[in-house]
Amino acid sequence: MEIVSSKNVSSADNQQERIENCGWIVGIVDGEGSFLVNIFRSPNTKFGWQIFPEFNVSQSKKGIDILYALESFFECGHIYEHKMRNKNKRDWDSLFKYCVRSRKELQERIIPFFQKYPPHSKVKRNDYKIFVRVVKMMSEGKHYNIEGMRQIAEMTKYMTHRKSFSESSISKFLSSSETIRRA
Repeated sequence: MEIVSSKNVSSADNQQERIENCGWIVGIVDGEGSFLVNIFRSPNTKFGWQIFPEFNVSQSKKGIDILYALESFFECGHIYEHKMRNKNKRDWDSLFKYCVRSRKELQERIIPFFQKYPPHSKVKRNDYKIFVRVVKMMSEGKHYNIEGMRQIAEMTKYMTHRKSFSESSISKFLSSSETIRRA
């Protein structure tokens, strides 16, 4: 199925087409997408840690047209190629990701879309809700104080995917003498 993005949605056909596209997008995200909140060490920040929300959808090279369709539909984000060792450890496989990392684009395009068309799976809905709360807290500047960062770190423990920030990293952040000292 091809996503068609129409800037001038005026006819019933275009409205029906958009609804079908939205259902298709939700299905792709339920299966291949992630709402992530990464927290990682960053010596250039006040507390030595950085919070980094990201929406992404992954595909192999065969499905890259899906990623381009998403990029066109949302009119934001970028597509990246990641090389990974395959199971035989002889060759490298490519994985492609459509990523939206800009907080402004997340707030103006991704979050409103999924508010209107929420994920169907319980797990993705939970991740999305936490993701939205974190982005909102960041827009309020709460990640600039230690208590806000701790609240965000605690919330991310309940998310399915934590890239670069495992359960042990959360514990390290929450109990880090460096974090406490910088607070």
